[in-house]
Amino acid sequence: MCNSRVWNDVSCVCRHPESRLARMFNGSIPIVLDSLKQHYFIDRDGKMFRHVLNFLRTNTLAVPDNFAELELLYEEARYYDIPALTRQLEALRAQRQRRAAQQHPPGGAVASTTSTSPSQLSPASAQPRRPDQTNHCDGLVAPSEPDAERFHDSAFQCLALNISPEMGERIVISGERSLVDHVFPEISQALMDVRSGVAWNQDTKHVIRFPLNGYCKLNSLQTITRLLNAGFRVMASNGGGVEGQQFSEYLFVRKNLPA
Repeated sequence: MCNSRVWNDVSCVCRHPESRLARMFNGSIPIVLDSLKQHYFIDRDGKMFRHVLNFLRTNTLAVPDNFAELELLYEEARYYDIPALTRQLEALRAQRQRRAAQQHPPGGAVASTTSTSPSQLSPASAQPRRPDQTNHCDGLVAPSEPDAERFHDSAFQCLALNISPEMGERIVISGERSLVDHVFPEISQALMDVRSGVAWNQDTKHVIRFPLNGYCKLNSLQTITRLLNAGFRVMASNGGGVEGQQFSEYLFVRKNLPA
């Protein structure tokens, strides 16, 4: 784990002998070893590995109720091939899905509408809006009211980019599958993988937190440059974390290109 050092007893990581993690340390699978310092190197998510180790120590999944990186941990459990941990994560995912369904039942919310007569309108609101009155935001133009009936969800294209330096540099991208494929054609083969067990495979049309630089040799600057050259603009960004576990997130948006 780049930028993450973990000291642990070999008997703990080998607690599930058939797992890939155990086979890394019993010699069945080659692993990089710093012969001078006797350190093993695993190029995976160091933050998630802490939760994997906690499970190996207690055989119990201990994460907070609001744990936001469940899919990442599930991806790591599948990589290390620890069936017991994978089953507990799948059960937790199902529990969250049931809870979300109970809190937001389909058709549970009914929108109410009220009608307003022209006499009740204020002078400003009663004035018809001119076609040239548009809202501008960072180079993007929202449709005016006469064009509102033509506005639909595909008027804009969005891609979300997350960059974490804790693994040397981990770059994940979320968005419409065909759009990601268009901007990054070198990962087309990986995007064709529609297995339901793949953590980033949201559905047939979208990918969520796809590990971009795991399938192509692009750093964060090259990735951002590629998106800007493709006509995208940064509409929002944020970052945070502690030393060694920082992250940056960017929302890239562009007007939908004509077919």
